Parts: sequence; C-alpha cells; structure tokens
Amino acid sequence: MDILNFSGIYERYELSCFKGASFIDLRDIHGTKLYVDSEGEKAVRDRIRREGSGKKAHLIDIGDYHYVTRLYLYEIREAFDLLVFDNHNDSKEPEFGGLRSCGSWIKDAVFDMPDTLMSVKLIRGDKDISYLKGSFDIERPLYISIDKDILSEDTCPTNWDQGDMSLEELLDFLRKETEGREILGIDICGGPASGSAIDREVRLNQAVDISILDALCYNH
Repeated sequence: MDILNFSGIYERYELSCFKGASFIDLRDIHGTKLYVDSEGEKAVRDRIRREGSGKKAHLIDIGDYHYVTRLYLYEIREAFDLLVFDNHNDSKEPEFGGLRSCGSWIKDAVFDMPDTLMSVKLIRGDKDISYLKGSFDIERPLYISIDKDILSEDTCPTNWDQGDMSLEELLDFLRKETEGREILGIDICGGPASGSAIDREVRLNQAVDISILDALCYNH
C-alpha cells in the first residue's frame, strides 16, 4: 500500500494499522494542491514510482489531490473499467489552462487513455449513478477510486461538501460492484484539512479507510 502525504494529515494517523505500507512524503513538491502543472505532476509520478510499494491499494490524502488517481491509471496497460465514488463529478474543465485539477481528472483520464480506459461509472448516491463513458463489462478488470466526501459528515468529515451515504451503504455498493471482478487497484482520498482537523475527525477518517481496505482484503 502507498500512503501519499501531501497535506500532513497522515502524520496524525496510527500508521501501524496499515500493514506493510510505504509512506511517501510529498510535502516538498510545490504547486500540488487542487491544481498541478506538468512539472509538479512529473515530480509526484517519479516519487511514487521510486518509493511506492507496487501494491494495489493507495491512500492519496484529502480530496484536493484526487487527480493523483490518474497517475495510477496511467500505469495500467490493459483495457479496464473505472468505478468512482464521489460527491462531485470530477470531469469538468479546469479553470486555468495547462493545469490538471482535482475537478478535471476524470475528463483528463478519458481523453488521455482512449485505448485502455473503456468505461467510467460514477456513484454519487444510491439514486445518482451514471456512466461518464461506455458501460461496464464484467470480463474486464476494475479500478476503484473513492472520495470519502460521498459519505455523511457524521460518518467521515472532509473539507468538501458531502453526500449522505453511510459507511454500510458504501461497503454494500463495493461488494455488489466487485463481485466476480478482477480488481486492478483502489485508491481512497478525502478527509479534513490537516491544520484544522480535530482528533475525532482524524480518527473517523482512519477508521473508514481501514474498513474499506479490510472489506476488499487490502489491509492484511
């Protein structure tokens, strides 16, 4: 497992709960919050390749860094489907030209990987499910990206506006969507801003991360 530390939030986790994880400190790379240019993106990718565990699970910090999912998708060399849980549709045009953003990463991935990224399914709630590209094929492997802002604030507080899904509902979705599928990888983002987070918020976020990883057998 890779634990990507951009904001410092993971320094407040009990890291011994994540077995065999590679802790990758990225705080010294400037210009990575919300938006990233090609130079910053290359620096992040190079460090992940150099210091990463090579395993399937990744914690990628708060939602401001959700664009990192795309860097993991680029490493996939076969046709696959992408399942995204997020309270937001991260397929918008970035506000600043030449920059990638946490709100445009799905659109960027679809454009940049036409031959491997076959389908994107976005779940924003039990009544808000849509395909942003194609449709799922159970014969294709699956990559999963989860932004915890899909969960209710009581379940898991984050620094973005949140949905109302419970953890039990999220885990039930995961069980149904992954049944019979090969899982290429999973990443989890979301959480409170490190500087303003209280201990309770950090504990809730860590507990949710562990529950998701355990449900998919990625923390054993």
